[in-house]
Amino acid sequence: MVGVTASALMGVMNPLLGKLSGLLEKEYNNLKGDSRKIAFLRDELSSMSAALDMVSEQDEANLQIRDWMSQLRELAYDVEDFIEIFMHHLGNDETCDGFINKIINKINTLKARRHISNQANELKERVLEVNDRRKRYKFDLSASCTKTEAIDPRLSALFEEGERLVGIDSQVEIISKWLIDDMDLHPHRTVVSIVGFGGLGKTTLANQVFQKIKRKFSCTGFVSVSRSPNVNKILNDAFLQVLKSSSNTSADQHVDIARIYEELGSGALEYPQLVNMIRDYLQSRRYFVVIDDIWSKQAWKDIQCAFSQDRNASRIITTTRIEDVAKACSFPYNDYVYHMKPLDSNDSKRLFLKRTFSHEDNCPSELKDITDDILRKCDGLPLAIVNIASLLATKETSKQEWERVKNSLCSALEQDGELEVVKKILFFSYYDLPHYLKICLLDLSIFPEDYAIDRLRLIRRWMAEGFIIEQRGQCLEDTGENYISELINRNMIQPVNTDYSGRPKACRVHDIMLDLIISLSTKENFVTIMDDQKLTPSAHKMRRISIQGNSEERKLWQGNSDLSHVRSLSVFGDAKKILPLRDFQVLRVLDLNDFSNLVDGDIGDIGSLIHLRYSSIKNVSKMPSQIGKLRLLQTLDLAWTNVKELPGTLVQLRQLVHLMLPRDVKLPDGISNLVCLEEISNFSVANNSAELLLEIGNLTKLKVLGVDWFSDGRFCDDEIFKTNLVSSLCKLGERALRSLGIWCWKPKCSLDFLVDLWSVPRQLQTFGAFPFGLDPCFSTLPKFTSPRSELRRLEFWVERLTAEDMQMIEGLPALLYLDLRTTRYMQETLTISGSGFQHLKEFECHVLMDWLGLKFEAGAVPRIEKLFFGFPVHDTISAHGVGFDFGISHLSSLKCLQVDIKCEGATAREVEAVEAAIKNAASLLPNLPIPEIKRLMEDQMVKKDEQSEDTSGDAEQDAEQPDSSCAR
Repeated sequence: MVGVTASALMGVMNPLLGKLSGLLEKEYNNLKGDSRKIAFLRDELSSMSAALDMVSEQDEANLQIRDWMSQLRELAYDVEDFIEIFMHHLGNDETCDGFINKIINKINTLKARRHISNQANELKERVLEVNDRRKRYKFDLSASCTKTEAIDPRLSALFEEGERLVGIDSQVEIISKWLIDDMDLHPHRTVVSIVGFGGLGKTTLANQVFQKIKRKFSCTGFVSVSRSPNVNKILNDAFLQVLKSSSNTSADQHVDIARIYEELGSGALEYPQLVNMIRDYLQSRRYFVVIDDIWSKQAWKDIQCAFSQDRNASRIITTTRIEDVAKACSFPYNDYVYHMKPLDSNDSKRLFLKRTFSHEDNCPSELKDITDDILRKCDGLPLAIVNIASLLATKETSKQEWERVKNSLCSALEQDGELEVVKKILFFSYYDLPHYLKICLLDLSIFPEDYAIDRLRLIRRWMAEGFIIEQRGQCLEDTGENYISELINRNMIQPVNTDYSGRPKACRVHDIMLDLIISLSTKENFVTIMDDQKLTPSAHKMRRISIQGNSEERKLWQGNSDLSHVRSLSVFGDAKKILPLRDFQVLRVLDLNDFSNLVDGDIGDIGSLIHLRYSSIKNVSKMPSQIGKLRLLQTLDLAWTNVKELPGTLVQLRQLVHLMLPRDVKLPDGISNLVCLEEISNFSVANNSAELLLEIGNLTKLKVLGVDWFSDGRFCDDEIFKTNLVSSLCKLGERALRSLGIWCWKPKCSLDFLVDLWSVPRQLQTFGAFPFGLDPCFSTLPKFTSPRSELRRLEFWVERLTAEDMQMIEGLPALLYLDLRTTRYMQETLTISGSGFQHLKEFECHVLMDWLGLKFEAGAVPRIEKLFFGFPVHDTISAHGVGFDFGISHLSSLKCLQVDIKCEGATAREVEAVEAAIKNAASLLPNLPIPEIKRLMEDQMVKKDEQSEDTSGDAEQDAEQPDSSCAR
């Protein structure tokens, strides 16, 4: 598939050309005689890149083209390696001090330059050879490719019989109600968008709805778009269907229709004429049209112009794989965006067995475990379930044969005709990605199945590899965030644990999509995966290695593969041993965060990785002093190590941006030399000097700071530490600081000195003060008084909270997340005013003593989605009765409610009555499922027979006739 090959190659070529141009601009004076060679490489590769653009969107190519592109890919990689080495030697020329050292360095430099010059000559010859080969064999790039399929593989969904479908009836019912209920009350054109991952059955669902309700409309149509739509043809086809289905044409209109048919058949109508003609015809008709598989907002904008919004209760269904497109189609009625979900486990099994054995009960018992394994891999994707079932239906019904198919699903997707449709439909989404996202998606093949990939880890790996293209006005990390958002928006990856701001903490790839990505990565020599089933590398020059499972060193050496070109090394699981690091000459990413058997000796040669940008390590107890040689290192993640002290050479890492530390680690003096540092996590005050704490304030780019105020049982109550912390926080607050977390790892530890000496900077976005156990960090609340505060996340534990404090917090204009913990609230009820927390999305509230409840006034927290709080049952009922009004019924946007009720001293009837009141109030909210109510101290409830008759009677009466005020 040349489209895949070219796209992946373009993802390599475009950054490479930028590097060559940048090298010529910035280092021209240092290049000496090599400038012409580098300019030649740039110009020749640029010409080849233009040729690649011709084929990057094509689907097929002959063997000659594929071979030529494979050579071009390896050449591009080697040129980039050459640039890395060249830049390293340029840097060494400038960093040598001392007369003797300069003489020695000069000799070494002359040898290195001679070697580099020879390499440049070799690359120049290879560029000429690759380019001449294309000319010599007269490759016709455009003629050798075909762009479209003879039959669109999605069309079969239009002819699927309803009785063969599973798990679709409830979905058909929901969308049908959206379209036809209260048509007279909603006369304007309504658009329902169905959105989801490729292969979930969007077209099938849309067609089933279409067949069910189309008779309620005077004219109908069902058209498919494409990635590169011909809007005139789409409108032409839609209009023909509308005409044929029209149910109320008069005799006079037949003349006009004949004329329209003639004009449509000629294909001579321009877009404006066609739009006007359709609008005129539909003006007095109630129409229902399905527009299937829209790929861009512009395509929708062009198509929807033809369908008027007159008050005739017309309806449109659109389907798309892209969230933004779905919202644009349904705008302004975003409640009519239907998100397709995978089948649940029961429906998945029913569908699979129905297609394999015609009936669920016909499955042999020895195949049930294998069936479960296959369905886990399909993960509810109907397209995969149906086609794998169809494949197995043609195979021998034996455990051995099914095991073979299960273990070779990745290769079967490439080779077996039954699964070809799965590959093609999923690849449509891949083809539609821009080049820079395609190469990022291929990089996900490094991670194992079902792996939750941390968002920041992924972005920083991409930065280290050079996959993220710099954009004006944005830092690379923000651009990387946009990349992940776009892949989620296109349903190529799945978000995991979305936070209050809408960003996922991690992401994962559907197993079937991962298999396809792995097959592409293997073909393109992008990633080499080594596990128990893949013992030998697939290419002589490996570029990226992912070691998975318990692979042994001897397996990695089979084939005598060249490791000098490997750019990233990632280890997952309990591999016996990794290869010597000195063999990886151009390594940029060293990710050992999931290597459970890592020992100190494995990283002894880390200083030889002079091109390393990203390093994540776990388990080791010592970092070698060689780490100071990693002058290009940007991320050093040691959070899961047992390191207690870092070497003094750490301060030589002047490109370091992110430093993630374990607890209780001692840092070297001179930390302010790390001029690019933006993040320090877990800075231990107790294990570092007061001078070093003061030095932190000189890091002018520091954005994220985590401080362990007390740790390892040591008490640092010396005034100099407090003074220096405040001094550093004040300096950082005037510069770049955006996130601050302070952990107090000692009982009765207080941060009260911050209240008087430090004010929260306006631009701080995240602030958290985390106590030891149940001891509050503050006696009184720090002041967050700026009306222009940018604080988005706030977490703290304070001993006393007043109504005035609450008013101050309510007024924070940008606050999205609040975790409020206090020992004592100074009033009976914690009331959130009607104007409070206008942007808050998540609220967690804990009060330990003397608190009777939480109450929301009408208008409070209008955007709240998640609420967690607790209260003592008996005290609250005693003061307010069973029907105490929490005001939950005002929170119309609430999607998740968790209530912790303290049962100490309460009767069973009181507990049940309170639970019923909460559920009753929650039942009035449209988006809220059944709330989760947790009983705390249930073993300390008062037994019924210990209560007086009057008390029991009162409780019983309250339970039978609960006050409905909370429901109101």
